[in-house]
Amino acid sequence: MDSSLGLSGDGDDVDLIHDIEQAFGLTLPDSELRNCLTVGDVFAQVAARLPADPSATRCGTAMAFYQLRRAFQPRVRTRLRPETPLSALKGMQDATLHRIIAEQCNLSPPALCMSLWGCIALAMMFAMPVSILVMGGGQWIALSSAFLAVCVYRQIPLALPERIATFGDLAREVSARSIGMLSDQGARLGVKEAWDAFRFILADHTALSKAAIAPETLIYQPKPSKP
Repeated sequence: MDSSLGLSGDGDDVDLIHDIEQAFGLTLPDSELRNCLTVGDVFAQVAARLPADPSATRCGTAMAFYQLRRAFQPRVRTRLRPETPLSALKGMQDATLHRIIAEQCNLSPPALCMSLWGCIALAMMFAMPVSILVMGGGQWIALSSAFLAVCVYRQIPLALPERIATFGDLAREVSARSIGMLSDQGARLGVKEAWDAFRFILADHTALSKAAIAPETLIYQPKPSKP
């Protein structure tokens, strides 16, 4: 049985296509996407629109790395190398790092995600007031508990995905999300580079790892068969 990205088609597919179009700097017509069932089907639409420029020979990941290093090196004492842990950027919150990549480097940063504690606080926002009302508690107590959960949630910052552990990991992720822009600056963008960037983007929208995403991977969660 083929694996699946697990999309439900309730708007999550629109978000995915938007991110792909943003990364590659292209538009995928709805008429072409309507018949796409697998990851390979969507990638075929991307590959058909890749720039045909054999003179582009620069490595997009290396280009992203040096642009990032120029932005972050003045802020830290440690010499930034591909293997440097992101913890070397001491005192810099992931949201600040995200903003610098977008505004100073003019590149597309990785999406920030909610931490475990953020997920717990979000669940509390809904569960606590309902539980209090069910147990006969007053309306004001329920509202106060919801307000408390919201305050806790707002204090928990969004973070980079755990898979981004080093400065090199960050450069690869940024390169994938900025591949169209880097291509305009001379980066190679053949089928191999496009497929690698494509899977990075898909990994933000599925529980599958980048390595587990294959051309035959289904886009939507298969509907259970009727007995």
